[in-house]
Amino acid sequence: MTEQIEPKSKQELLETIQVERCHLDNLIGTLTEAQLVEPDIDGDRCVKDIIVHITIWEQRMIQWINESYAGIVPQRPAPGMNWDDLDKINEQYYLEHKDDPLTEIMSESSTSYAQAFRVIEEMKEQDLFDGSRFAWRKGDPIWHMVAANTCWHYKEHRDQIEAWKTSIT
Repeated sequence: MTEQIEPKSKQELLETIQVERCHLDNLIGTLTEAQLVEPDIDGDRCVKDIIVHITIWEQRMIQWINESYAGIVPQRPAPGMNWDDLDKINEQYYLEHKDDPLTEIMSESSTSYAQAFRVIEEMKEQDLFDGSRFAWRKGDPIWHMVAANTCWHYKEHRDQIEAWKTSIT
């Protein structure tokens, strides 16, 4: 696992999200269309599949934040599942989207990032950093969940893509 930032403020969190997303987008921008769909980055996965994966988890995070503000305890990671099912959940998402067109995926990724950033930007700093703000978090501040589905996630998969790119050049 890569080193994870520990932001001390909402502004620092937002800046880290922007920087990590910019690094990821810049790396993806160096790849050809053929490289984006080449199925050998992670077994039969390709960079396009990683982009879908990131987008889905951004959208899940947005849903969890919205549910939190509505007083609903989010069903995480997915309804009827627990974190031990994470590989199964990710496989399900992969199977649902593996044939989606690259242009659609790239557009959805951009839209999702903008939505996620806006949602986080609109949150109060206290809501992000006060572990008691959302009872379902059981003392863990929600910024951890935000980082896990944005900047930490972007860096994790950027590192994966960089290692793959190095191995093919």
